[in-house]
Amino acid sequence: MQVRVLPGAPILGARMNPENSRRLQSDFPQLYRLQRLDPLRQDSPTLIALWGFECGDGWMDLIYRLSQAICTHIESIRLDIVAMQVKEKFGTLRFYVDGGDEEVFRLIDAAEQDSATICEQCGAPGMLVMKGWCSTRCSSCRQKC
Repeated sequence: MQVRVLPGAPILGARMNPENSRRLQSDFPQLYRLQRLDPLRQDSPTLIALWGFECGDGWMDLIYRLSQAICTHIESIRLDIVAMQVKEKFGTLRFYVDGGDEEVFRLIDAAEQDSATICEQCGAPGMLVMKGWCSTRCSSCRQKC
């Protein structure tokens, strides 16, 4: 039996390298905690705690800038939120939080839109391609798939 891999499809799913993951968690500990805010569900770990950052390293700078902006905002108004999951879905970034306000959601929406123009693999300018498997890649990374 032959397995056909669709163009741009990840083989095992993208995972951010451990060094970048540790940097995000150490630079933004108030955002990337391992437990939920809800007192009734605090014994349930976040999906970041279970699976890590489920996207390629090319979005590291985008996620770092988003984390900075969120943390600056939540510190200024004393808002408590936790990042629950960070992943690629349908070729763009998804950033899910427990808590937040309109400004946090505006920042997240902008980053998710920006991710459609940044190669998830290398961080170069990219394009969202919806052939078979949705992915955002630069021309060089698209050729490698």
